[in-house]
Amino acid sequence: MVHNIAVRTKQEQEEIQYDLMTSYWAYKEKRGLMSKPEIFKYIHQNYTDVGVQEHLISRYEYYKTL
Repeated sequence: MVHNIAVRTKQEQEEIQYDLMTSYWAYKEKRGLMSKPEIFKYIHQNYTDVGVQEHLISRYEYYKTL
């Protein structure tokens, strides 16, 4: 299954990227490679927009439950 995300809108591309990152962070926490405080620190240091921070945290929490 191949998808070319370059043909999608910038917002859709960002949403895909955010989902990939947050699922990877949840995976790393489950494996003991990263802690929750480290993930939150990374989010707050690298994303200044509060809306993006909240979105990343909520998606991270969602993937953690899977």
